[in-house]
Amino acid sequence: MADQSAMLREVEEWYSGLAPREQLMVRVGSIAGGLLIVLAIVLQLHGALGRLEKRVATKRADVAYITSVLPELRAAPPQQSGGQSLVTVIDRTTRDAGLGPNLRGADPSGLGGVRVRLEGAAFDVLVPWLLRIQREYALRVQSATLEKGDAPGRVNANLTLVPG
Repeated sequence: MADQSAMLREVEEWYSGLAPREQLMVRVGSIAGGLLIVLAIVLQLHGALGRLEKRVATKRADVAYITSVLPELRAAPPQQSGGQSLVTVIDRTTRDAGLGPNLRGADPSGLGGVRVRLEGAAFDVLVPWLLRIQREYALRVQSATLEKGDAPGRVNANLTLVPG
């Protein structure tokens, strides 16, 4: 506290030692500097708000798309895998859908399910693939985690698929 008081006294002495014209310039400069700082903060907040609004709009569009394909998913008649293992089904169907390069793992999980990891998969390809495996192999998504990928329209997905 004493250091602050001493610094404040030094600034006051420096300021009082200035000519009236120099004092005016210091006051105007201080006000202008303060206004510039406030303006910079406002512009940063405005930019952040714009990015958040864009992100919300994208999320809403994703939800609308998923909602639009949900009736097709529910109405699709289930087919069975014909004795193939789920890991084999996942491997073949991801390659057929163009997701083969994005498949990072397909491991069996409890109760006859399979855990699937995809990286950098096109969202617009992933959803129809999920519809296909539900319709043709009676696999349903028990749990899913989707994260934004490195490129627009790309996602990293961790899925648990189970029969039923």
